[in-house]
Amino acid sequence: MSDEVRDMIRSALADEPALGLEFEHVVRDGRKRRARRRFGVLTAAAAGVVVVIAVAMSGTFTTTSAPPAGVLSTSPTTSVTSSAAPAPGCVVDRMAGGYTDLPRGSATPEELAESGRLTEAFRQFALPLPAGVQATPLQLCAVDGSWGGTFRLTGERSVFVYVRPLGGQPPGECVRFTPETQCSITALPDGSTARVTVESGAGVTMVSADVWRADGTYVSVMETGGMGSTTRVLDDGGLIAIAAAPQLRVQWTGRPVPAAPSDRRAGELDPVLAGALPPGLKVEPTREGESLRFRVRQGGYRAIADLADAAGRGWLMVDVEKPGGGEVDCGGRPTCRVVDLSGGRTAALETTSDGGLVRLSLTAKAADGSWIRVQTSNAADDGTGSGAPTRPTAPLAEADLVRIAELPDLHW
Repeated sequence: MSDEVRDMIRSALADEPALGLEFEHVVRDGRKRRARRRFGVLTAAAAGVVVVIAVAMSGTFTTTSAPPAGVLSTSPTTSVTSSAAPAPGCVVDRMAGGYTDLPRGSATPEELAESGRLTEAFRQFALPLPAGVQATPLQLCAVDGSWGGTFRLTGERSVFVYVRPLGGQPPGECVRFTPETQCSITALPDGSTARVTVESGAGVTMVSADVWRADGTYVSVMETGGMGSTTRVLDDGGLIAIAAAPQLRVQWTGRPVPAAPSDRRAGELDPVLAGALPPGLKVEPTREGESLRFRVRQGGYRAIADLADAAGRGWLMVDVEKPGGGEVDCGGRPTCRVVDLSGGRTAALETTSDGGLVRLSLTAKAADGSWIRVQTSNAADDGTGSGAPTRPTAPLAEADLVRIAELPDLHW
């Protein structure tokens, strides 16, 4: 999660999130936790779910106004989103935050044509809306080989739609971001797989339907609202119907997509770190109960813990992120140097010291292309966010970080 989260804390809560916002981004890292930066990585975003929802549409694309307010009804009916003239393709601004893919800010003629085609096709879809509920038009703009947009509903609710080629990705599994999370998997008649996730709390109800479609398209549809918006407009069936709409079939050949993160895989990663720590170091839970167990975070896997020995308490974080392009390097930073790993691989080791606070961060790639980041400092997670040193040196040295990064089973 970027610094936009901090910026949005000062923004109006009525704003809506960028399209394509991954559900785990909203929930897991939008819980009521303090904002804290370690090694240039924000380990936890503060101010609650609604603040993360307020990672606004600013700088994305031209939005539409909300429909007139009305009383929600549970009587089933349908509504077509728009009868306006065909819209040209559109592009999401470069580096706009909150997207599943990092927006390039540009699009090929083919991506623009697909944007316009998808937008026009969805106008022909009859939304499964209750009586008295209206919807603004949906415009699906190009992100990066993917497309997304939002439409507003009567009652201050918003629905976000994100589509991309399936890319060979297998159907996702359940991820329970909090103990209150509800998740279900449904096999659809055409061979598609739908996952519905419901998260209620902090005065907000969010529900997401992800469908891995038999026609080679992945669609994610999420309904949410601002503070106090807990009454859903669309039921599970309605969200799945939108995600399964034939009008959202992507006519595009995409890049391969790795499996989506899951609680099952997170559990498989837990024992990988067993025995990787130097003798004498004890894993202790942080103030938030983190004890070096992997959880799905920000679209990847993350394990956090305090480490203690006779010298005091320190801190460790291990991230496993999906395979991706790019090479490991220091980017010209004077505090960074490239170190050798086994098998001809390399890693970037950054070491900083400020006011007694020592920080080490190692970035590497696993054999399958997964990004591995191992970070440690001599400041334990004491719950204050002060970042003050709690021991003379970091609990782990360079060799320890290298050993963790080289673990053969530490990968996506």
